[in-house]
Amino acid sequence: MKPYTYLIKHNPTNTYYYGVRYQNVKKKIPIVEDLWTKYFTSSPTIKKLISKYGVDSFSYEIRKIFNTSEQALAWETKVLRRCNVLHSDKWINANIAGNIMPTIESNKKISDFHKGKPKSEEHKRKIGIANKGKKKPPVSDETRKKLSEAGSGKNNVMYGKKHSAETRKKMSEALKGKVAHNKGKPMSAEQKQKLSDAMRGRKVDPEVIKRRVEKQRGQKREKKHCPHCNKHIAVGWYNRHGDNCKLKV
Repeated sequence: MKPYTYLIKHNPTNTYYYGVRYQNVKKKIPIVEDLWTKYFTSSPTIKKLISKYGVDSFSYEIRKIFNTSEQALAWETKVLRRCNVLHSDKWINANIAGNIMPTIESNKKISDFHKGKPKSEEHKRKIGIANKGKKKPPVSDETRKKLSEAGSGKNNVMYGKKHSAETRKKMSEALKGKVAHNKGKPMSAEQKQKLSDAMRGRKVDPEVIKRRVEKQRGQKREKKHCPHCNKHIAVGWYNRHGDNCKLKV
C-alpha cells in the first residue's frame, strides 16, 4: 500500500478534513480497503464526530497516491497551506506539518495548569535573557482604542472593587525607595505635544466624577503652612510653595 492523501467531509456540519496516510504502508491491502474501513484519520475531532454522528455521516475520497512518504507529506502541507485551513471554520484540521493552532479550550487548559504556580528564579532569569534586546512591535491607534474599550468601565477587572488595606500596604512597600524612571528627565517638546493632543477634548465620565465626590465628601485635606506667602496649602499642592514659592525672597 502506497502513501496517499484523502479528503473527508462531515455532511451534517458541512466541514472538511484533508489528511495523509503514510504509516504502516507495508500492509498488503488495497488502499480502498484501508480508508474509512480500517483507518479513520488521526484527528481527535473526527473521532468525536464519529462517536456523536456515526461513520455513515461522513463521505470520503482518495485524492492522490505517492511513491514515498516524503512526497505525500510535502503535498499535504502544500494543500493545507493553500486552503488556509487553520483560519477557516470550513476545515476540521487543527495543524499543518505539526504546527498546531491552539483552540480556546486548549488555551484555557494551559492557563488553568499554570495558574497560581510561582515561577522559579531560574525560570525568570531565562525569560529575561530570551526577551533581552527585543522590541515590541508598534501598536496601531485602532488597537489601542480596542484595548482601552476592552478594559474600561464594567470590563475592567477592578470595576466596583477596592484594594484591601493589606494589598495597599504591600503595594506601598514594593514601591518604597524606588525612584521614578522619569525623575529629573524633562519632557521633550514632542512628548508634551502628544500629551496635549491626547487630552484635548477629553471629558471625564460623570460616573467617575460622582464617585470621586462621594469619596471625598466630609474629608478634610491635610494642609501645610507656607512661611513665604503665609497661606495654608493642601499637601498635594505644596510642591509649588515652600522653597519653590513665588514670594520667597
